[in-house]
This record gives sequence, C-alpha cells and structure tokens, in this order.
Amino acid sequence: MAILQRSCCCDCCGVKTGSIVIAVLWIGLTLIGIGYAANNAHSVSTVFGLVSPTDVVVLVVYSVNLIAHILLMVGVAKEVRPLLLTWMIVTTICTVVLLLVNIYVTTTAFTAPRDYTDRSNKDAAIAAANLTGTGMRWILWGIFLTLTIYGCLVVLSHYQNLRDAEMGRGQQQMVVMGNLPYVMGNQPIMPGIQPYGNQPVLENKQPAMTGPQPGLGQDSSDARL
Repeated sequence: MAILQRSCCCDCCGVKTGSIVIAVLWIGLTLIGIGYAANNAHSVSTVFGLVSPTDVVVLVVYSVNLIAHILLMVGVAKEVRPLLLTWMIVTTICTVVLLLVNIYVTTTAFTAPRDYTDRSNKDAAIAAANLTGTGMRWILWGIFLTLTIYGCLVVLSHYQNLRDAEMGRGQQQMVVMGNLPYVMGNQPIMPGIQPYGNQPVLENKQPAMTGPQPGLGQDSSDARL
C-alpha cells in the first residue's frame, strides 16, 4: 500500500500528478542553482583569475540532478518504475553532497585568512567569494532538502502504486488461466507417460510354485527346496 494517497493536504491531485509537479519544481530550482553557481564561478574567475573548486563540484551536482529530474518526468509519463527509483537515489545523494559542500564552504569562509585585498593569496580570494554567497547556498540547500524529503515520499507512493497495479495484473492473469475448463483429448501426452487411470493391466507372468510355501501357514522347515 502506498505511503501517500494524495500528493497534497487538500486532496487536489494524486501522487502521479504530484510526481510531475515535483519534477517541474526541481528542474526550475536546479536551473536557478546552475545559474547561480556559474555566475559565482565567472565572478571569481574574472576578479581573482581562478575558479573555486566548490563551484565546479556544485555545477556537476546540479547537472546530474537535472538529468535525474528529466528522467523522473519520463518515468512518470511512461510508468517506468526503475526511473522513479533512480531519481530517489540520485536526488538523495546529490542533496547529501551539497550539504558537505556547504559545510566546507562555510568553514573555509570563516577560518581562511582575512586579507581579502591580497589577490596573490588564493585561499583568501576564494574565501571572500564564498563568504558573500554562503547565505544563499544554505537557503537553496534548505529548499532542496524540503523538496527531497517530500518529493521522495510522493514519488515513492507513486512507485508503490505502480508496483501494486503490476502485481494485481499478474494475479488476475493467473486466476483467468486457472479457471480455464479442462477438455479431455486436448491435453498433450508425453511419450512413455500415460494419464492416471489409463495404465494397462499387467498380467501375472510369474510361474506358480508348487508345494507348500513358507509363510502360508507352513513352517519354514516344511518348505521344499
């Protein structure tokens, strides 16, 4: 049984529609994140002549996430369950990676050297650039975390509905096949194997032994060899 029957508290849409809405929201937010990370990387490169490694990591994560969201829409439209499961795994991993990046950026911004005017100091330059966007990073990540948790619940519910529907179709086919009438004469007979009840009666071909037999009221000493 699915965890959620509806994708929102007002019961205005099912989990299938909710999964599509989640995918659309994710695509929009991911594009915003890509734009922000690209702009930040360009600004740092223009001013300081270098690119922040964290911006590169964020761009890669957002790009992978964007592909996963597109695959989610395809999976919902085509009812492909593996794509739904893939989206939940990839999105969770990307959210965790972004959390680690934000922790690193925040720590670096507050512990790096404070001589931001010295452009020869690359650590200070990167820290200065990251310090201005630390708040924005955490805001975006908070939105992503909320959508990840709720989105996974909605998509998982739709995944369970598809699984239950597929299992129901399989059981229905088994019931239909089990209710087919048995027609005598239409069943194949394997060579050497006869249906029960049609075995030929085997005649007794063993010669009868004359004289008293042991075990038939005679003592074994009276048996004739």
